[in-house]
Amino acid sequence: MHKMGFTKAGTSIDKQWVVCISRRFSNCKGCGLCKFIIVTDDKGIKNIFGIEVSFFTATVNIGKNDITADSRFENYIGYALKGTTLKGTLNIHSNYFNLNDFMTASADSVATTEAAATDSTAIAGVIEVPRNIDFQMDANLKQVLFDKMTFNNMNGKLIVKDGKVDMKNLSMGTMGGNVVMNGYYSTTNAKKPEMKAGFKLSDISFSQAYKELDMVQQLAPIFENLKGNFSGSINVLTDLDAAMSPVLETMQGDGSLSTRDLSLSGVKAIDQIADAISQPSLKEMKVKDMTLDFTIKDGRVETKPFDIKMGDYNLNLSGSTGLDQTIDYSGKIKLPASTGISKLMTLDLKIGGSFTSPKVSVDTKSMANQALESVADEAISKLGEKLGLDSATTANKDSIKQKVTEKATEKALDFLKKKLK
Repeated sequence: MHKMGFTKAGTSIDKQWVVCISRRFSNCKGCGLCKFIIVTDDKGIKNIFGIEVSFFTATVNIGKNDITADSRFENYIGYALKGTTLKGTLNIHSNYFNLNDFMTASADSVATTEAAATDSTAIAGVIEVPRNIDFQMDANLKQVLFDKMTFNNMNGKLIVKDGKVDMKNLSMGTMGGNVVMNGYYSTTNAKKPEMKAGFKLSDISFSQAYKELDMVQQLAPIFENLKGNFSGSINVLTDLDAAMSPVLETMQGDGSLSTRDLSLSGVKAIDQIADAISQPSLKEMKVKDMTLDFTIKDGRVETKPFDIKMGDYNLNLSGSTGLDQTIDYSGKIKLPASTGISKLMTLDLKIGGSFTSPKVSVDTKSMANQALESVADEAISKLGEKLGLDSATTANKDSIKQKVTEKATEKALDFLKKKLK
C-alpha cells in the first residue's frame, strides 16, 4: 500500500491510499495493477473506491499437504479492512490433504478448554467456518485423511456461507467402497457444531467400517465379526464434539442396509442361539440377501423386523442396541422338518445382556402351547378320520368339536340300534 499525493476534489478528506495488488509497495513505477483506492480522514477509513474482481492461481504447501486454488474474489479489501463479506468462486485441487494436521488441540487440552470455555468461545479443535465469506467451491481431492479414515478421489461442490458448509453430491472412495454425501457442517453456534447428512453407500466393507468409525464400534460392534460388503443409505443429524466426531447421545437418523453375501462367526449371541437349538453348525454361517431397516434415537439403534436365512433355518429378529452395548432383541426361529421336532414349527427367543455377555432365552411357555396345540390338532384329525369326517372338515378347528360330537353321537345311536334289533 502506498500513499498518493493528491486530495479528492470537493471533499474535506486529505488522505488517499491505493492498494497495490502487485505488492510493489515501495519504489512504485506505476505498474498499473493498483485496483483499490481507500480514502481516509483523521478518524480512519472513510470509503473504498474502485472495488474490482481479482483472479489468481495459488499453490500452498503445509508440511505434506498441498492445495492449489484457481480463484475469483470480490470485495477483497472490504473483507480485509472492514470485515464485510468476501465473495468468491474456487476450484480446489489437492494430491494429499490431512485434516488431522489442522486439528488444533489434543484430547487433553480439549478437555481443559471445554471446562473453561464460555458461551461466546468456540471449542478448541473444531474447524470454525467464517461467517463473512460466501464461496462456491468445486473440490477435486485425490487423498484426504480425517481421524482414522482415508478418502480417495473426493469430488463435489461445497458452498461456504454464513458459518456453514453445504456439501452437494460429494463423492469419495472409502472403506473399500464408495460414498456419496449431501448435507451440511455448521459452526453458526461455535460451542455446538452440527452436522446433517445423507449418505448413499455402495459396497462398503463391514470390517473396515468397524475399524475406521468409532460410531460403528459403539452402536454396531457386531460389524467386527462380519465378512462381506453392504450397500444402502443413512441419514443423520448430530452435534459434534471437540474432535469433530458425532456426539452419539444427540444423534437422530434412519437408514437401510442390504447385503447379498455375508459370512458371520464369533458372535456370542448367535453362538448361544445355536446351542439352544442344538445346531452348532450355525455358529459359522453364511447369509444371503438380507435387508436391515433401522432408526437412531436417544443413543439406541432400533431395527425393524428382518429375516436371516441360516441354512435350512429362518430367523426373524427385531429390537435395539445401545451406546452402553446393551441388547434388547426378540426373535423367532422357523424350524425345518429335518430337526425331527415335528410338534414345533417356531421357537420364540429373547436376547438381552450385552454384546460381550449376551443372554439368550427360549420362550418355553410358547413352546409348550405350540406342542399342545399341535398334539391336539393331530388327535382331533385322527379322531375325525375314525369317525368318517373328511379332511376339509377336520382342518376347521373352530367347528371340529361340534362335528366330532355330532358324529360320535350318530355312531353311538347306530351302535345302539344294532344292539337292540
